Order: sequence, then structure tokens, then C-alpha cells
Amino acid sequence: MQQLVDDILIHYEIIGTGEPIVFIHGLCLDLNSMKFQYEPAFIGKKYQRIYIDLPGMGESQSFFAPQPSSDYLMELIIKFLDSIKINTFYLCGHSYGGYLSLGIAYNHSNRVKGLFLTCPVVTANSNKRIVEAHSNIRINDFKIPSSKYTEDFIGMNVVIDKISWQKYTEEIIPGLENCDFNFIERLQSDNFDHYQFQNEMELKNWSTDIPVFLLLGKHDHIVGFKEQAKLVKKFEKCNLLILENAGHNLPVDQSEIFDSCIKYFFV
Repeated sequence: MQQLVDDILIHYEIIGTGEPIVFIHGLCLDLNSMKFQYEPAFIGKKYQRIYIDLPGMGESQSFFAPQPSSDYLMELIIKFLDSIKINTFYLCGHSYGGYLSLGIAYNHSNRVKGLFLTCPVVTANSNKRIVEAHSNIRINDFKIPSSKYTEDFIGMNVVIDKISWQKYTEEIIPGLENCDFNFIERLQSDNFDHYQFQNEMELKNWSTDIPVFLLLGKHDHIVGFKEQAKLVKKFEKCNLLILENAGHNLPVDQSEIFDSCIKYFFV
């Protein structure tokens, strides 16, 4: 399905009925990465799952005027939800999708019922993040098939085995194939000035009683885990789990634990 918002076509998919959950994928990915990862956990549960392609990614339209920014994308998502008559909702976000989810919850806290975040960005400027050393764990001497994405798979995943390669192929590669990298470059231009929320520092010191689940990877070399873990002191109702054998592609590295956490949070 598509919805025109601010003259920008937003592609989305809705599955099920019940309390709305909005899913926001990571940078350069698409809604399928979230749908494939989350849907198995929602079998038999009464939630309306709303999967969105961010502009310039998946099947959503790119734009270059106004200047792409996180503040604008955040409000564009709110306008989209208004246009399809969604008032209150849960948010599930991965990486940059987690950053946008935090921004939405901070600026529209009366509408957000809960946050389920995996490896969320909390510092937009990648040069200022506290990150960890990447690591690889090869299972059963798995030999990765030759592909132009082999290097990226090794560089992003901690667990290297047949299952993680299959999930990476199904969940990650399609988004990379469809991404408009010119849009990404414009979004992150001017030393991440547009990529960063104007109120990022206030967001980092935000106290809230919104229920939150933070799922982080011990070997996340993209966003780390230490800055995210500090948020627990400010979040009154927060579950925190830091996984040893996981990195930034945590839902691929540890899919079974990821699935269990979803089922725990969304009863």
C-alpha cells in the first residue's frame, strides 16, 4: 500500500488487527527486514502491525526538498500515522529506526504506549559514538557462498553460520539493493547536522515511564551498547538485555533470543 504525505509516497504494509505497533527499520534497509524478523513472534497475537518503508528506502519515494533530516522524517511518520487514523501505538525500531522511535516517543509521548528497540542509535554523529570491537564466531566451519555482499555479511554479523547467512540474504540484502544511497548521503551531509535531532542532548537526558525494552549487542561496532545502557537510569519501566554473541545485526545473530524477547514484551 502507498500513502501520499507531504507529496511524498510512503510505502507500507499492515498485518493483523488489534493494538497498533509501528515498525521502523534501520538505515539502508526496508520494511521486509522488520517483517521477516518480527512476524513469527506475533502468530496468534492481537496486534495490528504497521510496517513502513522510510523515504529513499524500500519502495518509498526519495525527496531532496525540503532538506532530508531526522526531525523532518520523525514528523513525516507522525503525519503518515495521522493519515491512516492511528492515534496511540507501540514502536519497534532497529538502529536508525530506533533513533527515530526515541524521537517520536520524546516529542509525542502521549501517543506512544511502549518501545521495543534493538541496537538503537543514540548519537547520530558516528564520529562521536562509543562503539565496540567487532567479532566473528564461525559455526561448524561454515563456508560463505561467494557474493558481492560476503564482505558486508562478515563485517556486520557476529555469528557466521548457515542460518545467519540465510537470514541476512532474506532480510538485509533486499533493502540494500533498493536503497537510494544519494538520499542517504544527503540525509547525513554537513557532518551529520541534518541526521542529528536538534534536541538530541535533551533526548539523552529524558526521563519517562513509557515501557521500554532495550536489546543490545556486546560487539556492536556501529552504535555500541554503553550509551544505550545509560538510558536505563532515566527509563522507569525498562528491560535491558545485552547479548554477548551479537553485534549490530542482533536479530540475525541471535534470532531465537530476539523472538523470545518480543513475546515477553508483547504479551
